[in-house]
Amino acid sequence: MDAAERAKRYVLVVETNVDDRFTVSMLLQRFGCTICSAHSAEEAMEFLTVAPPAAVVSEDGQLGTGLLARIKKDGRFSDVPVILLTASPDHALEDRARRGEIAAVLRKPVDAEAFYRAIQASVEKTPRKNIRVVTYLPAKLANDPAGGDGYVTVLSEYGMFFRTLEPREVHAKVPVDITVKGRSIPVEAVVLYTCEFDEGPFKEPGMGMKFSKISDDARALIRDFILEQIGAGTGNRGT
Repeated sequence: MDAAERAKRYVLVVETNVDDRFTVSMLLQRFGCTICSAHSAEEAMEFLTVAPPAAVVSEDGQLGTGLLARIKKDGRFSDVPVILLTASPDHALEDRARRGEIAAVLRKPVDAEAFYRAIQASVEKTPRKNIRVVTYLPAKLANDPAGGDGYVTVLSEYGMFFRTLEPREVHAKVPVDITVKGRSIPVEAVVLYTCEFDEGPFKEPGMGMKFSKISDDARALIRDFILEQIGAGTGNRGT
């Protein structure tokens, strides 16, 4: 990501519990966010003054509600989305979230998918609903007599980026075999866009594709793989 993209996805984490801070920060990194962390409302406000984030993720309680009040009171930061994480149900906070005063209220331990949707809604103009992960999965174009070998470098339940030096035409329907967790998964995908080898130093050659035909078992396997990748090392696989 370039500097503008990193700034757009910069999230400030305010959490005093070391384990919770590690889990939240790891998930945010895997969602493609740049993060900073603070341990108090005062420190968080200093961060906001120096570099306003795209969103704030904070524990609830006195720290979180106090920080929320300070952010909303300061005209410079009043539009910064705040996501509060709570260890137990809090109907008052949930009511404030429904009124739009809080971007979201999520229970601990954080559910990866719910957290992903909340972050997307906070930092993206057109938020994605489905988690994408960076991968390096072997794949091949099933109808290519020359083999059509390549790699899936971005994967979601509904599509992928297929890295290849010979992308197919946009709108082409292409059968692909993807190797996930040691299993070959046959899918059919439609090419949405392509990137050529010489388009720039940060452009990967290949094609973005949407699955047009995939079995329920294959989608479930991909979903399980994605949750494993997101939660690896955090003890979090979603629910």
